[in-house]
Amino acid sequence: MSKKKLDGIGVKDLLDNIPIPAFIIDNDHVITHWNVSLEIASGLSSRDVVGTQDQWRPFYKSKRPTMADLIVDGVQTPDLDQFYAAKYHPSDVLQGAIMAEDFFPDIGKGGEWLSFTASPIKDANDDLIGAIETLVVITDRKKAEFELTEREKRYRELSQVDDLTQLYNSRHFYNELGTELERSRRYKQPLSLCMLDLDFFKRLNDNFGHPFGDQVLRKLGFLIKLHLRSVDSAYRYGGEEFAIIMPQVELQDAFTAVERLRLELSEVVFRTATGQVVNVSLSAGVAYAEGSDSTGSLVSKADKALYKAKRSGRNRTCY
Repeated sequence: MSKKKLDGIGVKDLLDNIPIPAFIIDNDHVITHWNVSLEIASGLSSRDVVGTQDQWRPFYKSKRPTMADLIVDGVQTPDLDQFYAAKYHPSDVLQGAIMAEDFFPDIGKGGEWLSFTASPIKDANDDLIGAIETLVVITDRKKAEFELTEREKRYRELSQVDDLTQLYNSRHFYNELGTELERSRRYKQPLSLCMLDLDFFKRLNDNFGHPFGDQVLRKLGFLIKLHLRSVDSAYRYGGEEFAIIMPQVELQDAFTAVERLRLELSEVVFRTATGQVVNVSLSAGVAYAEGSDSTGSLVSKADKALYKAKRSGRNRTCY
């Protein structure tokens, strides 16, 4: 059986038979080939663009270099960084080729993500005579990656957040406190820690039921978040015990902030399932981080201040 020869097949025929959009430019940045797949993807006929320098038109609103243009110009890093910063890398397969991924808002109705590779074309003497660029639409893959990243982010958030109060949980507390302690030591900045405990919470649950207790916990979580600065973080430390990490706050200022929170909670009117009006109070302890403090010793100091508030009659803040 004789084999059919490919000797007479030209570059245009080969490009038109691959399903990947592709174009070729020469050393003068003039388009020499524009395959059928790119005609379909771009809406531009090869008759309209071959012989021009309009390779930018399907991708950008105004003229700027494509990756193939940069290959022809000798692939200078400053130019790559200017136009494709943090989006490109050398090809692992093709010598001298550059690969990149980017979002093109002007393609289609809502824009498309493209993966594109530009490779040098050399003659028999190894002289550069042009460049070829191929493009693949990867929008579906990028959407899937973004969705996965968002799900992972949400999962991490859920694993760190208490469902009832929407504050961080105790597992996250010690990590953050250690981080803030280290930052406080490094930059010689103040750091205060507050521990809060609802007064007679077990009695509330016993007398009015756990749904009422949950109502109180949710409300306190809401009030704490309302009083937080952007650099503060709050935690449900235990059942009815809470913690607030206050970076860059001196002891007296932390005391004042927690007192405002305590007084606001005392003025909230709670109603039981039977319509009975109930007021709730909390006790609080505030501690200030010293240079020698560990997470354990700082928590211990805040706990001691909290117990002092309880021993002194509750519904107060001590330090």
